[in-house]
Amino acid sequence: MQARPDKDALRALLDAQVQQKLQDDPNAVTTYAAKPEPERKPYTAKPTVQEKAFSRQLEQMRAEAETGLPGKAEPSSQQANSNLTLDDFPGLKDAGAPTRRW
Repeated sequence: MQARPDKDALRALLDAQVQQKLQDDPNAVTTYAAKPEPERKPYTAKPTVQEKAFSRQLEQMRAEAETGLPGKAEPSSQQANSNLTLDDFPGLKDAGAPTRRW
């Protein structure tokens, strides 16, 4: 069994074969220009759901301001519950006042 050649011997053998091929046929190897590296773009964060909803609401408010007509006005939670008083919730009166007992 023959001993395997080492890496340096293989490199020399392949280099000699390439040189021989180029001497026989100079057009055997075609070289191409290197491709430029792609241009890096700066990081831009995608808008979150809250940001999208905020911008939609803002655009709606701007459109209402331009036309002068208000959109569907939904009653706020305070307006809907304006008829409630603290008497309806007796525990809240006592909890709101701080007690000082020494």
